[in-house]
Amino acid sequence: MAKFSLPFQSQFERVGAAWQSLSLRERRMLALMAAAAVLFVVALGLTSVRKSIAARESAIAYKTETLQRVGVLANGYREAEVARQRIESRIKGTPVRLFTYLEDLAKKENIELGDMQDRGSDAAGEGITRSTVEVSFARIDLKSLTGFLNAIEKSQQLVKVEKLRVRGRSDDSNTLDANVTVSTYSLSKG
Repeated sequence: MAKFSLPFQSQFERVGAAWQSLSLRERRMLALMAAAAVLFVVALGLTSVRKSIAARESAIAYKTETLQRVGVLANGYREAEVARQRIESRIKGTPVRLFTYLEDLAKKENIELGDMQDRGSDAAGEGITRSTVEVSFARIDLKSLTGFLNAIEKSQQLVKVEKLRVRGRSDDSNTLDANVTVSTYSLSKG
């Protein structure tokens, strides 16, 4: 029968002979050093694996946070889009005639309007026209004025209070003189 020759067999035989020539104490020392080297390599491997896991967990946490931010932004976008569509539908409706609207509202609130002046129209954006009227009140109490302003702001019509100027009266501390600038918006013609 033929004898098989393993690769590096001569080196293994030399190492075996060297091991046999060592004393018991030297063998123990070499075994401890070999065990320490194996433990060191295992520790390096575990540290590398732990760092890799921590890096992946960090990447997952970052991506999860990013997805949550995207969700919040998407919700905000949807809400803004709904608000835009609501305002757009209000603008597309019949334009508000401010003089008539304010007179009707004053009657409903039992308030006497003073002078009303048309302040004209201007462009408030692409394809949108803003019409403005200034209303003055003489001797109006604060409760009536705030009720009138709230009625304007809470109305279904697209009418907004742009400016309010109030002056106290020296002859009656319970009443005020007020000027209110009110605007409405509509689609531009043409």
